[in-house]
Parts: sequence; structure tokens; C-alpha cells
Amino acid sequence: MFLALVILLAVAAGSWQPAATSTPATVSPAPAVSPVAAPAGELGGGGAGARRDQDREFVRGCCARTLYPRLCTAALSPYAAAVGSSHARLAVASANLTAGTINSLGGRIPSPSTTGTTESPAGALGDCAEAVASAADLAARAAGRLDGVEQGVGPEVLWRVRDAQTWLSAAMTYEGTCADALRPAASAPTPVRAELRAGVRRAMQHTSIALALVHMLIRTSA
Repeated sequence: MFLALVILLAVAAGSWQPAATSTPATVSPAPAVSPVAAPAGELGGGGAGARRDQDREFVRGCCARTLYPRLCTAALSPYAAAVGSSHARLAVASANLTAGTINSLGGRIPSPSTTGTTESPAGALGDCAEAVASAADLAARAAGRLDGVEQGVGPEVLWRVRDAQTWLSAAMTYEGTCADALRPAASAPTPVRAELRAGVRRAMQHTSIALALVHMLIRTSA
């Protein structure tokens, strides 16, 4: 046993060699690795999603204080990202949407000659068309006035908001004039009258929403 151990030690000693003393080869540094952009869902995705939820919640919260919260939320939620948490931008979006809705209504009012009625162009449908055109113009003017609120300073903010409030209120009055003109049975055939009255109701709802948001803007500006 002792002899075998001696032999093993001798072999191990014979196989051992000192390390070479030559200059080690130069190793090129590894190339720099450009950072890879993480997918949106991984880099900041949580923050972006939270911001989107926050923007939508702001719109829902404001709409909840109007007379038509469901219509308001459905109509203005697509603009939540652009609106952010700005009462001014929300009011502008609502006023623009109102102007577009009224314009669309005006395009659906037929001339008396196409409805089979004997009324003159100055009759009920003509009155309704003129009232709707005036309402659309006022709503567009209100949107334009509100557009400068966010950059306004001091008293300018208040007079811009007051003008918008006055013009939207007048637009609703004109819408009511059109609705009154559609009441008589002679104003248009029943299907046409029913469709137009539904359109007027929807336009008035949008105008009411815009007015409510302007009222909120007055409170927040104050």
C-alpha cells in the first residue's frame, strides 16, 4: 500500500509543469451592446395604462355631473387622451362636438318641396332650418372662444367662458325654436317629423352637456 502511494505521488510530480511565462495574448474587448427598447407593455406600459385610465376617469367624473352622463361619457371618452385632466380642453371638445351634431341635423332637414307639403320655404321647415343654422354657428363660435381659455390669463379667461356660456345658451334657444316648428302635423310628414325631432333632442342634449362643462370651467377658473 505504501509503495503504491509513493508511485502515485511520483507520477503526479512528474506530470506537473510550471505555467508558461510567455506574454498572454491580447483579448479584444467585447463589442458594446446597444440597449434594446423594451416593448411598450414592459417599459412604462403600466404608467401609460394608468394615465389612460386616469384620463377616462376624469371624463367620466365630469360627465357624471351633467344631465346626460351616459351620452356625455360615450361621446367624449374618445377624446380623453387629448383632454387629459383639463376642464378647458374638455369644454372645447364638447362644444366642437355640439357644433358638429347641430350641423349634421341641419343637413337632414328637407326642403318643403321634397316632403310633399304645400308650405312655403318660410314655413315650419324653413324656420327650423334657419334656427338650426343659427344654433350651429353659435356653438362653433363658443368652441372657438373656449379654445383660448387654457392660454388665457386673468380676466381674459372669464370673458371667454362667459361668451361661450351665452352663445351655447342661445344655441339651445334656437334648437327649441326648431323643435316647436316641428310640432304641427302640417310641418312635415310624420316619419320625417319624428326623425327630425329626435335629432333636435339629441342636439339639445349635446348643447346641455357643453353648457354644464362650461359651468364647471367657470368654477374651476374662479
